[in-house]
Amino acid sequence: MIMQLNLFEKFILLALDQKKGKFLIDALSLNYGIAGAILLELSEMNKISIQNKKIIVTDKMLTKISIVDDCIKLINNSKKPRRAKYWINKIGNKSSGFKKLILNDLYNEKIIRINRSTYIWGLFTFYKYPLINTKLVDEIKVKLKRIVLESKKTDLESLLLLSLMNSCKLTRVLFTNRKEHRAANKKIKELTKSIEISEAVSQTLKEIQSAVLVATTSTFVGAS
Repeated sequence: MIMQLNLFEKFILLALDQKKGKFLIDALSLNYGIAGAILLELSEMNKISIQNKKIIVTDKMLTKISIVDDCIKLINNSKKPRRAKYWINKIGNKSSGFKKLILNDLYNEKIIRINRSTYIWGLFTFYKYPLINTKLVDEIKVKLKRIVLESKKTDLESLLLLSLMNSCKLTRVLFTNRKEHRAANKKIKELTKSIEISEAVSQTLKEIQSAVLVATTSTFVGAS
């Protein structure tokens, strides 16, 4: 039985090297991925929807999940409705702070350790986050792989997580073989089109997935 975690918590765990505790994607792609995961979480909770290609808050009631509530307030307080691309960048720029909150929660749940190292007389500090509960992450990986490779029945959250990983070039964590990885990416795209989900969620997923893909691709091109 997989522990109940938020979408953004699962995304961060999948983005971590289990033993080394380092992230497997660059910092900007990680931040945009976190932003996408938060927006998809809001969509899954029926807090936001897409109207005229703009994200709007459909339920202002707060959840007592600080990250979720901060983003509900952020979107709701905007002077005008804005597209997913805007919010991916806006929330992505705040995601370093959100990342710390998520990692601290995972530490408090005894899912990860937080190892702190300092260099050059304490001028530079580095953190690593090796997993304690590797079984939890392995269960998530096995479930996702079976959905893609064995056509097992999927659920909305797994679909959202797969689409996000695909946008952030993180599917290689699940599919290390090149041929398998190529086939998996194709299958994930098919799943996001064919699964029976509401039109509102489908549209939100499409907009957010596209926005994350544009942001991470731009990051890659800029770095190159």
